[in-house]
Amino acid sequence: MPNLKVFEHQAIRAGEELLFYNGGESLLQVLHERYITALWKLYDEEKRPFFKPIRNGIRFCEWVGVIKVLDLTLEILPKADNDQNYGSTDEQAKWQGILIDMLRVCRRLHTPTVSDAALRLKSNSLLDLYIQRFIDEVCYLLNSGLIKKYRREEVNSHALKGKLLLQKNITKNIVHQERFYTARRSYDKDHLLHQILSKAIKILPRICNNQYLVSLCYQLQLQFPEVSEVKIDAGTFDKLVFDRKSAPYEKAIQIAKLLLLNYRPDVSAGNANSIAILFDMNNLWEEYVYRVLVKGSGGKFIVHNQRSTGFWNHQSVYRTLKPDIVIEGIINGEKRYVVVDTKWKNIYDHPKNVSMDDLRQMFAYHHYFEASSCYLLYPGTDNKLEGKFSVKSYFNKLGLGEKNCGVLICQAWEDNDNKKYLNPDLGEQILQSLGFVC
Repeated sequence: MPNLKVFEHQAIRAGEELLFYNGGESLLQVLHERYITALWKLYDEEKRPFFKPIRNGIRFCEWVGVIKVLDLTLEILPKADNDQNYGSTDEQAKWQGILIDMLRVCRRLHTPTVSDAALRLKSNSLLDLYIQRFIDEVCYLLNSGLIKKYRREEVNSHALKGKLLLQKNITKNIVHQERFYTARRSYDKDHLLHQILSKAIKILPRICNNQYLVSLCYQLQLQFPEVSEVKIDAGTFDKLVFDRKSAPYEKAIQIAKLLLLNYRPDVSAGNANSIAILFDMNNLWEEYVYRVLVKGSGGKFIVHNQRSTGFWNHQSVYRTLKPDIVIEGIINGEKRYVVVDTKWKNIYDHPKNVSMDDLRQMFAYHHYFEASSCYLLYPGTDNKLEGKFSVKSYFNKLGLGEKNCGVLICQAWEDNDNKKYLNPDLGEQILQSLGFVC
């Protein structure tokens, strides 16, 4: 069962020779047309815009994560440097490590580092990390003891136990008068939490290519109690409320939600089930920067995420301005606001590659948030480019004056021998570049 690693914005085509991983071994093989056809069926421009169909292939966009179609596990990795060596195993390992660590920091993947290292050697699949974590969580719940809950049920039995539902009893038992249609409360393990976990456990063997994990999945099915079959959708998870008793279930339910809502069974062919667990790299980069800034500030500054303000309204149609990050703190003895807008793209350390739309947006942020300075934050090498808006004289009369818009290219990762690629001091370095003293 092959695994294939690609990068965002990379194009792959049927008949192209690519590096596949299978059972811990890597081998150059031709990409079969049936995989491209299966991916085309998965494409949805509005609901699932993860890639774009092209002639004889597909081109990936800014979504990263993992897709499984047929027996192929396709892992899409981020990439924000100038190295175009897509087939290098070292490059793939580096960017897989960066993605996994960013997911962990953003609390999208709760997996200990030691387990990650062992699993990477065995499977080389991000999907297997989620499956392994889910199995570990459910095993923990089984060992701790599954909780019971009260549930109301209506049964038609020969014993009068519970509340007799007179109208339904007459309707259903007019012939069989020896029966009683009653409503009663049961205290058992057949409740929504276990019904969700059970459904997720049943799909695991269909989406997992790792034989070791598949065997664990079947063992888990034997250990887990039988519960009622229910239909699971996004609204099912909205009903859940975790209390002190059910709090240990939260992580397992989060992963079950990720698996169930992204699973696409193929009713025509049992081996053609698909799943896509993908993240918008722009949103992931924004959340990652926010979290490292909060950590780097040490409580000395206030870091706001997605702080919005009213901008325009007309006949109940409202538009807002919502910068990615607003930092509130003391600079040179005065309270200042600094706006940071994160951009996940490589501008190759040159200001001419900065988008004009981004600059107009930053000019608006200056005035609506009374910011002393605004910065566009890009990943790359450590660099800081200062720029000023040129405004006409009548703007100055209105008090709009000269405003600065800096471009900050931060070194979010570093190459080293211990496979820890993310820069551990990124938050402090960004704050110091913005003028804050940590």
